[in-house]
This record gives sequence, C-alpha cells and structure tokens, in this order.
Amino acid sequence: MESTTPPPILARTLRRPGQRVALFMVGGVFALIGALMLVSGEVDPAGVALYAVILAGGAWVAFRSCVMGVRIDSTGLTERGLGRSKAVPWCAISAIDTGDGPGPAPAGAPGLILKNGEHVGLGALASYSSRAIDADFALLKSLHADHVAGCPDCA
Repeated sequence: MESTTPPPILARTLRRPGQRVALFMVGGVFALIGALMLVSGEVDPAGVALYAVILAGGAWVAFRSCVMGVRIDSTGLTERGLGRSKAVPWCAISAIDTGDGPGPAPAGAPGLILKNGEHVGLGALASYSSRAIDADFALLKSLHADHVAGCPDCA
C-alpha cells in the first residue's frame, strides 16, 4: 500500500505593502509624539503615563506593521495582523472564502472557513484592488486543493 503525502509548498508570505507602510508611518508618528512629549520636561505624572502609553502604542503599531501578512508553507497558513497571529493547518480548512465586504468600494480579503464552522478572516490581505484579492484567492484555493488531493487525513 502506497503512502500519499501532500506535495511540499514553498514557504512564502503574502503582503500588502501600502497597508504596511501606512500603518508603520501612523505608528511612528504616535511614537514620536509620545517620545517628544516625555522628554519635553514639563509633564505632570498623569501626562507621563499618558505619553508613555501613546509612545508604547505607536511603537507597537509600527513594529507589528513590519511583520503583517499571511505566511504560507507546507503546514498551513499563519496570519499575522496588528494584534494577533493565528496559525491554521491545511487539514483544518474546509473552504477558502472570497471575503467580499459590503459597500460601494468594498475592501475584501480572502478568508478561511474551518471544518468546525469557524470563519477566519485574513485581514492582513485586505485591499481595494480586486486584482490583488483575486490573485490571492486563486493561489490559496489552488494550494488548498493540492493539499486535499494528496493528504490521506483530509480525504
């Protein structure tokens, strides 16, 4: 009896450069404002706490914007957003969703529908460009189909 294994998937990370640059700049501005106000010297204790929080929040947004994206490899997907990271193995995915949102100019992103019914949005891939979303959707769908075809646990 022959053992079938899914084909290896080259590791890559899907990103939105414009989204990352904008978030890095916003975080950097807030971190700079917080730092400048802290070193100004004329701050009471409540101001120190407030500006320290602004500095830390801005630094966090700037840092997380650098690692945002969806990493794809043979084990599955890892979505890294601003506030969280979530790893999803290929075998736990039941379908890839288009993620089109409502409105006149919907910002969509591919999403995952897991076998337990949970919906995992891939917000790090959100874009107003339907061409970028369609390309990511097609890539994720084909990689998932290839995995399911060669995985004995998914059959």
